Amino acid sequence: MARALFLAAISVPAQAQGVDAARESGPCSLAGVSPAVVALVDDDFDLLLDDGRRVVLAGLEFPAQGGKDPGLRARALSRLSALLEGDQVFLSELSPAPDRWGRHPAYAAAPDRALAGAPLALVGAAMLQEGLARFRPDPAAADCAKLYQAAEAPAREKNLGIWTSEPVVDFGAAGNSPSMAGLAERKGMVVVSGVVQSVGESRRAAYLNLGRRGVSKFAVMISRRNFAIFEAGGVGPLALKGRRLRARGLIETHNGLLMEIASPAELELLDGDAAP
Repeated sequence: MARALFLAAISVPAQAQGVDAARESGPCSLAGVSPAVVALVDDDFDLLLDDGRRVVLAGLEFPAQGGKDPGLRARALSRLSALLEGDQVFLSELSPAPDRWGRHPAYAAAPDRALAGAPLALVGAAMLQEGLARFRPDPAAADCAKLYQAAEAPAREKNLGIWTSEPVVDFGAAGNSPSMAGLAERKGMVVVSGVVQSVGESRRAAYLNLGRRGVSKFAVMISRRNFAIFEAGGVGPLALKGRRLRARGLIETHNGLLMEIASPAELELLDGDAAP
């Protein structure tokens, strides 16, 4: 009963335009959120609460300095500040211990102050939808992975905002990358997509080869110690030949071009519900 009264107290009309209202139950929802006041959004996009705690928004990668649109980072910071600074917002449960930078990962819900009667919406989804951030598959953001992947789709597909500087590297159906040299030079998280041309195996890992041998050799690697995690999510790493996928992670160049992924949040199957 107390839970129902709390949700009723923070709900507002859902007819407002913009990002969909946050769900009241289930993963990545208003269940378990608590009120907080953000005193400041700092230059690193961390949230400084009025009680002294520091919060990082889980699952979001914000624009880096420079890039093709030098003003994008400042616009993203301004938008996040407008959504969160000063007024009461709602944060998911904070971990008892902060990370090594003293931050507590969380997701936040707040109304868009620019829209009269706007519902509580997930701030991360708003930033992703507007191309002001990319989804980053942090463990703390696992519950929000599917929602965040969907939220970033319009900006990603049109190469808007952050995607102008960090577009998806698409190998296409034939396994041809536009620039393998450029891929090797990419820093930070990279998003790739393509059809698995073949699946290689070793004693320690499976290799999902997106590039065609002799043309654009590139593989997404999944360690055997993580097979059970993927299989629990309905993805069999050794049975992905011919599947179209999207993966995100860091590029490794010490043994050819590789991207190692460790959780299902880093991998999306893009060809419907075909059995893996």
